[in-house]
Amino acid sequence: MAGDDLDGAPEPFFFRHSAQQILFGPGRLSELAAIARARRVERAVAVMDGFFIGGELEARVRDVLGGLTDVEVHGVPIQEPDTGTVEACRRVLEAARPDMVVAVGGGSTMDTAKVARILLSNPGTVEEMAGFDRYYEPHRSVMACVPTTAGTASEVSEMAVIGLEGSDVKLRYRSQNMTAQFAVLDPELLLTMPPAVTANTGFDALTHAIESYVSRGANIMSDPYALDAVRRLVRWLPVAYRHGDDPVARGHCHIGSMLAGVAFNSTQLGLAHAIAAPLGNIHHVVHGKANALALPAVMAYNEPELGDKGRVLADVLGGATAAEGVARIRAELDLDIGLDEIVATEEEREAIVEAAMKSGNVPYSPREPSIEDVRAIVAAMREPVGAARPVPEV
Repeated sequence: MAGDDLDGAPEPFFFRHSAQQILFGPGRLSELAAIARARRVERAVAVMDGFFIGGELEARVRDVLGGLTDVEVHGVPIQEPDTGTVEACRRVLEAARPDMVVAVGGGSTMDTAKVARILLSNPGTVEEMAGFDRYYEPHRSVMACVPTTAGTASEVSEMAVIGLEGSDVKLRYRSQNMTAQFAVLDPELLLTMPPAVTANTGFDALTHAIESYVSRGANIMSDPYALDAVRRLVRWLPVAYRHGDDPVARGHCHIGSMLAGVAFNSTQLGLAHAIAAPLGNIHHVVHGKANALALPAVMAYNEPELGDKGRVLADVLGGATAAEGVARIRAELDLDIGLDEIVATEEEREAIVEAAMKSGNVPYSPREPSIEDVRAIVAAMREPVGAARPVPEV
């Protein structure tokens, strides 16, 4: 793991950064007009979360872009995106031949738009084009992502996750040519987000930040992004959860989520995400809640290898250890549940263990796990931890 030692020679590092422009501030949604004008856009498609179709936000997007260009709005179903969702979006984009694609919504909507758009310039089915770090021919359109949650960081991420329709299989895509040229962060769009969504998406962002900071892929470039994200989210996520209309809290959470996304483009993630994925795929647990289930036990397992970073995290998180600090935040967000509430049998737990070991995030864990180690972590997740007692040793 990268450190902060300024006395020795800098360690070699690899860092990816794809978003060309990140715009943050209240009312930034209106900047879409300036982007369209500068790029001489004639045809735009707004890909929006189905929740917003027919409502005030759709009207605002049409109003911002409508004076400059023809605008078509496509609603994405309110569900985890799958290959059918992406194919439907691609058909809309192919017919519209857009100069600009605007994705407005959470990670599902942004991932759908990112993959559908890149398929316009890369022949093949949604399933055939899946893969990590494969080359995608860039599409000529400009893309802007406008997140309405603070969690996935899909607005700056090179990655997308799409379900294979009719199955529990998740297809993964990664390419710098798939990322948005503009990430538009408008905290006003988060002010009505329900508390449960705030907690789940926010804990996902916090997990991104923590796992990026301690990842084997962490480096001198990624560390400041990841640690700043942890600090912002620890300070402001509980405030946003309790007081959703607080624009300051919403703004910091927006920035924290984005910073974590910039970090994990380079670092990848870790065991918490490896375990959370099958919880979502098999048991349909909301991703942020799945991370909340896994992260305290994962951090307890990693503790022997965290070194100075473990002490930094413990201080920032407000615990005797990083694991106890994570458990404290989890309880504060009412996410302190046990795995036994979701997974009933030993066979189901073993399926989670086996699926987690296949994750591409496992090699980035600061402590290299065996399958027995992951079984022990999953066993430690079975009961709620609470905010006042130590996380079980793993």
